Amino acid sequence: MIKAIFKKEMIDILRDKKTLFMGIVLPIILYPVLMILMTQILSASMNNIERQDINIAFDKNPSSNLISAIEDYSDDETGKINIIESKDYKKELEDGLIDAYIEVKENDKLEDYSIYINSSKENSMTVVDKLEEILDEYKVNITEAKLESEGLNINEVLNPIVYKTVDVAKTEEIAGFFLGQILPVILIIGILLGAIYPAIDSMAGEKERGTLETLFTLPITNLELVMGKYMAVSFCAIVTAILNILSILLTLGFLLASGGMVEGISMGSFDAGQLIIPLIITLICVCLFAMVISAVSMCVCSLAKSFKDAQNYITPVMFLVLIPSYVSMIPNIKLNGITAIIPVVNISLLIKSVLSFNANISLVAMVFISNFTFVILAVILLSKMFNSEEILFGSSRSFSFLEKRSNIKKGTMPSISDGIILYAFGLVLLIYVGSLIQLKFGMAGIAMTQVMIIGLPLLFAYYIKSDFKKVFSLNLPKVKHIFGAISLWIGTYVVVMIITQILLYLFPHSMEVVEGLNDALFIKDNLILNILIVAGMPAICEEMFFRGFLLSSFKNSKKSYKGAIIFTGILFGFMHMDFIRMIPTGLLGISFAYAVCKTNSIYISMFMHFLNNGFAVVVSHFANNLEQTEVATTSVGMSIGQVLIYLVVGLVFIFIGSRLFKDKNRPSEGKSI
Repeated sequence: MIKAIFKKEMIDILRDKKTLFMGIVLPIILYPVLMILMTQILSASMNNIERQDINIAFDKNPSSNLISAIEDYSDDETGKINIIESKDYKKELEDGLIDAYIEVKENDKLEDYSIYINSSKENSMTVVDKLEEILDEYKVNITEAKLESEGLNINEVLNPIVYKTVDVAKTEEIAGFFLGQILPVILIIGILLGAIYPAIDSMAGEKERGTLETLFTLPITNLELVMGKYMAVSFCAIVTAILNILSILLTLGFLLASGGMVEGISMGSFDAGQLIIPLIITLICVCLFAMVISAVSMCVCSLAKSFKDAQNYITPVMFLVLIPSYVSMIPNIKLNGITAIIPVVNISLLIKSVLSFNANISLVAMVFISNFTFVILAVILLSKMFNSEEILFGSSRSFSFLEKRSNIKKGTMPSISDGIILYAFGLVLLIYVGSLIQLKFGMAGIAMTQVMIIGLPLLFAYYIKSDFKKVFSLNLPKVKHIFGAISLWIGTYVVVMIITQILLYLFPHSMEVVEGLNDALFIKDNLILNILIVAGMPAICEEMFFRGFLLSSFKNSKKSYKGAIIFTGILFGFMHMDFIRMIPTGLLGISFAYAVCKTNSIYISMFMHFLNNGFAVVVSHFANNLEQTEVATTSVGMSIGQVLIYLVVGLVFIFIGSRLFKDKNRPSEGKSI
């Protein structure tokens, strides 16, 4: 059935002329037009400027030797330099009557020249370059004449040393470096164009045409329907990406064959075979990224009720993807353990490093794993959305914050779409604002980031008039729940420690990232401040965000909250933006969410979060080293027997904690505080 759905979607997509143009025709004609035509236009424009005559004026008559140097410089290729008279040089420079005005001063037998230009004119820099070249040559002539009159050797005096720069980079490396600067941005734009329109048509288009209901009457599962649509959209995005790469390579080949567009690169010295493996890796990365973009686009478009709404919803996604893609053009930003897990940034930097022949196999693996994880998460989210009638066939309200507050009913509970948009806002702010203020202000920046994290759900809940007690589970726990929380945390902590050891064994270079993170997280010899900022604030702020608003938005009407628990835990791990901590922290998030669902009290998860971070702070302080993080990573190896023992101990504590959480007579809501 998946094959049938895929075939049906491909037929619908191929019938759409707009999709065909954006996915096939545009990539084929875009790059030749942009790169070849613009290169020729730029070259012709520069040649035209070089050949234009230049009009200059002096405040007084220059020396005859300088006039001779000016006349000798003029030729047919560079244009003539005309010396004219000037009455008001400022006005004439502004009107373009003269290109430069030279003021001549004599100071202690020294000739002092000041060149006045109008930098707003297109040829101003060309004029300055030519005049400086003339004056340099004039200066050399005067110097040589004086040295010769004194009977000195000109070369020994003026050129006592000789040096030259030898570039050992291969032509292929230069070409790869050049491609690595521009290719990621161009490819990401092409992938967006190839994925967005098929996603809009397969999701919002189906709703608008009224054919989505018909598909649900077929004897297929929602997962089969989702996978069929997803495969069709991904196929279009991948084909578009391949066409983009081929079009770019053919265009660059033409430019190289016709004389080259980068200094030092020519077809005669270029060995294209050296770029085959990098280009294959790039192609695989691009295809994987196309699958991520396809899934994300379908998730966003599934929230729209019409083609027009989908276009409005997808526009912010385009900006969120395009802006990070420009990281390949920023110097000194390289692929490392942190950037390898940041969406879009990792693909952009990977393409740059691979084409520059500077790729690290472990970092390449991290990029593959992270993007594969993004694909799985996006498909799971898309499948969950297809199981929600509120999203597919609900009212026109998809995002509560888009509604007027006066139209929102009091006590409104956040929906899945509200949770998604809150998480998206939080993730973007954390990456682009939180990281900046943490680098600039250190520990104070971490505190400001936590305030930002708790501010988002509070403002959102206030705007949609939610019941704070219900949304954030503000209920006092029972005493036995506190003991259950301690037991559950101990068990989860032990399991997390084992997983962390395995990850550090598989990715030993990540230890440097962990140590660097510790240096940023902790302040030496200040236990109270570390506990307050590293343990206390995240326990409150992050729990209100994840186990409060986000968990409530993902809960459904079913008695089981398994999906909401797992999904919020995964999002919690991903928010930490560190590969070595993503899986362990995600498990901690699942444990915290489970505790909240069982006790209906967010104070339990706050307590567990404080225990986890506080334990790491205290151990780091008294051990006088910074080898502990929020998930308490260490460099101590363990045997298989020790791993099994720790695993059994951890599972026993988890079982005890879960039993203490059970309460047959527990009311739906506890006492409010």
